[in-house]
Amino acid sequence: GAEHHENGAMFYRTVVCLPALTGAWRDRGGGFFRSVGTWQDLLVDDAALGRPDLLAGREIRTFNMSRLGEILLDEQPPVRAMVVWNSNPLVIVPNAEAVRRGLERDDLFTVVHEQFLTDTARYADYVLPATTHIEASDVTPAWGHLWMGWNEAAIEPLGEAVSNSELFRRLAGAMGLDEPSLFDDDLTVLRAALPTVDLDALRRDGWMKVPFPDNGTPWADGGFPTSSGKVEFASSALEAMGQPRLPTFVPPREGPRGPDADRFPLQLMTPKHHTRFLNSGYSHLPKHGPAEGGPFVELDAADADARGLAAGDTARVFNDRASLELPVKITDRLRPGLASIPWGWWRHQHPDGMVANSLTNDTLTEWGGGVAYSDTLVQIEPLA
Repeated sequence: GAEHHENGAMFYRTVVCLPALTGAWRDRGGGFFRSVGTWQDLLVDDAALGRPDLLAGREIRTFNMSRLGEILLDEQPPVRAMVVWNSNPLVIVPNAEAVRRGLERDDLFTVVHEQFLTDTARYADYVLPATTHIEASDVTPAWGHLWMGWNEAAIEPLGEAVSNSELFRRLAGAMGLDEPSLFDDDLTVLRAALPTVDLDALRRDGWMKVPFPDNGTPWADGGFPTSSGKVEFASSALEAMGQPRLPTFVPPREGPRGPDADRFPLQLMTPKHHTRFLNSGYSHLPKHGPAEGGPFVELDAADADARGLAAGDTARVFNDRASLELPVKITDRLRPGLASIPWGWWRHQHPDGMVANSLTNDTLTEWGGGVAYSDTLVQIEPLA
C-alpha cells in the first residue's frame, strides 16, 4: 500500500486531512479509513497479550523486523538466537540478501516453528512442526470488514505439531520459568485479551460485529483521538518528533529525484499479483505456485523497447542490493518508469535463487514503523 514509502505516514496524514477540509467527514462514506480493522483492534487489550508488567522494570531490546538484515549483521551486542514463527522473513523482508547473510552466521542459533520447510526454515538449527488453522482454535480479526470471527479446530494436531501458544508454554517449562500466566491455556488468554467480548457467544455463533455506529459516521460529532480532540492540520506532536508541522511532501531518497536515479531509472513495485497463494504461503505447493506460471518482471512497452526487450525475453533486474534474472511481460497496466515483480515466490522458483525482496529498500518510514518497499530503484537490461 501507500504506506510502503519512505514518507508513507505523511501521505496518509495528508489524505485524512481532505475529508476535514471539505466537511465530508460528517457524511456517511465521506471519511477515510486506512483499514476498518482498526475497529477490531479496539477490542484487544494489548497489555494482556504482551504482559509488559512481567518485565518488573527490566529493559529489553526491541527491533523492527523490516531491518532484520542489519540487525543480524551489525547489531551490537550481536543477536545470537532467533525464534521465527508465522513468518518467512527470507522471502518477505526487504533487502532479503542481507537477511540471508545474517542467517548464514555460524554463531546464530535459529529455531523456526513452521508447517512447511520454507526458505527461512532451511537455515534453521531446529525446525519444529506447527499446526495449521484446521488444527487450532483461535479468534480471527479482519482488515476489510467489521466482523470478528472464531476459527474452531476441525481435527486434533497431527504428528508432533503444536500451536504457537503451546510451543511457548512448553519452552517456558523447559526453561524452568514459573510465572503462572506463561502456562495459561488459549481460552484464558483470549478472555483476558478480549475483555468486552462474550467469547462463549463468539465461539457458538462463529462471528460477531464489532462496535461501529449504525449510521457509519463515527466522528460526525467530533471527539477525534488527538490531544486537542480536533482534526489537527498543524500538529505540534509531529513537530516535536522532528516532522513537518503541516502536511508536506518530502521526496524519498531512493526515488526519481534521488542521487541514484541516473543509474537506476525505474521504480520497482512488488505487488500481490497471485490468486492461488497468500503472501508467501503455499506458493511451493504443486496446485498453487505452478498454476500461476512463475515469477516475472512486467514493463511498459516504451521502457521495454528502449532496452531492446520483448515479451518472453530474459532480463536482468538489478540495483546495488541484488540482481535477478526474470522473463519479461509487456503490459499496459504500468506507466513508463515503473517495473513490477510480483512477490511471494520462494527462492527455488526463481532461476537465480533470489526473490523480489532481494532488491527492495529497507529504509523505515518517517514514523510509525513501516518500511519503504516501494521506494526501490532498479535498472533492467537484456541478459547477455
